Amino acid sequence: MQTAAANTTTSTKKLLIGNLPESTRPSVIEDLFASVGKVLSVSLMAHGFAFVEMVSADADRALTQLKGCRVDGRTMMLDEAHPRSASRY
Repeated sequence: MQTAAANTTTSTKKLLIGNLPESTRPSVIEDLFASVGKVLSVSLMAHGFAFVEMVSADADRALTQLKGCRVDGRTMMLDEAHPRSASRY
């Protein structure tokens, strides 16, 4: 009897973090989210925004556990990131 190979593909989610001080370092964000689950990547953007990519289950947990958390003295905004919509032009 032959068994089917297990599907090892893991789905991921990107989270959008906002209201970060300009001085926030990527390591601060990574350490905070690593306390909840496996962080795959951190992208710090301009104007106090960042993206964190995590395994879906860990990202869902982070959304509930870290929403409203303070980072470097500010309450961060946290939500699931969605792909940009196509331009109207």
